[in-house]
Amino acid sequence: MADDVARAASRAHVYPASSTQSRLIMMRYARGAVPAQVVGVHLLVRGPLDLDRLREALVALVRRHTILRTNYALAESGEVLAILHQYEGPDLFELCGETGLSDVRDIGDHVNTLLGRIVDRFTSPDRHSILQAVVIPHVADLHSLVLAIDHIAVDERSKAVLQSELAVLYAGEGDTLAEPHPYDAAGVRNTFPEIDEVAGLRDLLTPLPPRFLPSPDPRGEPGSFRPVMATRTLGAAVRERMEASSRRHRCTRFVLHVAAVMWALKQFSESDDISLVIPMDTRRRPQDFDTVGFFQNLVLLRSRSPRAAGLGGTLEECRSLVRDAFGRRDYPIATLMAAARAERGSVPCRNPLYQVALLYATENVDLGWTLDGVEVTPVELDFPEAPVELSVYLTESPSDTEAMLVGAAGALDAGDLDRLLGSWREAMRELTGAHPAGAASEPADQLFGSSTR
Repeated sequence: MADDVARAASRAHVYPASSTQSRLIMMRYARGAVPAQVVGVHLLVRGPLDLDRLREALVALVRRHTILRTNYALAESGEVLAILHQYEGPDLFELCGETGLSDVRDIGDHVNTLLGRIVDRFTSPDRHSILQAVVIPHVADLHSLVLAIDHIAVDERSKAVLQSELAVLYAGEGDTLAEPHPYDAAGVRNTFPEIDEVAGLRDLLTPLPPRFLPSPDPRGEPGSFRPVMATRTLGAAVRERMEASSRRHRCTRFVLHVAAVMWALKQFSESDDISLVIPMDTRRRPQDFDTVGFFQNLVLLRSRSPRAAGLGGTLEECRSLVRDAFGRRDYPIATLMAAARAERGSVPCRNPLYQVALLYATENVDLGWTLDGVEVTPVELDFPEAPVELSVYLTESPSDTEAMLVGAAGALDAGDLDRLLGSWREAMRELTGAHPAGAASEPADQLFGSSTR
């Protein structure tokens, strides 16, 4: 009771949001944009899950990190304001009724349907919790734990912090955790020069990157951004080949992957001018590497090397593209998007600047969730909507390399994704020397297993 009274009397602190926070919020108000960007996690828990301990652990987690108690509002001036609450919101934890389900596929379908309702909460004007946990009992000692976190509060590094801390808090060992570093909007770089004052930026936008994929109207074409997916398991050998190839070419594996994707898009679209964005971490201070928050910016890469120069020409170009991108990794993508939007005028599109996003990771962070005394298994969630015309997900680990394409139905169909993967496969083979000249090609499923939906 005392805790409820204290919570009711708590106050909120309001401050100007950082440039990265403002970018995410303003993107949601843009014409045709996705109204909510939610990081969803579905964990299947087998064993005697202690619901009281879980709720207490989640409350403690939210109280540790200020960013998980922060909402956002637009001032009349157009400035984005951050509203830091003293306590967690009343909608942090929800326990559903028992479903009676035991089949993992049926459970997955049930949770995917439920996730749509959870995501809808994040667009509600009276939302409080930036993190929401929903527990769904199925049968005895079988639960689903669904965590939904507004993307503005978490990136991949932050998610790893939350994983480890939730495990410690659930085990009742919270006193062993170090004092957290709160997200400091004032500590993030928030002032930037004009586009023309940054070397190379105006050239990057002149002329505007072409729309080399179909560009459906997200408002006028219902279902145009329904996701179409293709997933591939590449196998451990691909990482080993890419590592050897990176030494030969004296570049990183990431540069090789960028070159392969760029070349595949050139071949697929029959265009010499291809652009995409990649997320880059903008942490600069030592304490930020242990801070939960969103520290990513999207950086535009644009390849204009002619296809006649071959894959080698694209690779050579990508060396400098990635190097230059790293040098301007915190320059707000929103500034470039505003310039593109002003020039494109009223052309309806999901995004005026780019159609493709490449998301590269060296580990599958979601595999790290653990809770004391129970077995925790991550379950893949369906994408409720494609964020842009094409998202390319590539995850490398010592045991495997996985690729996934998520296309918008109004821009790409399953056959398109398969053709694109075919071009990507050939690019990777050439880069890694997997089929030397005159040698027989490997069966396609040895380098890219097939699964399209």
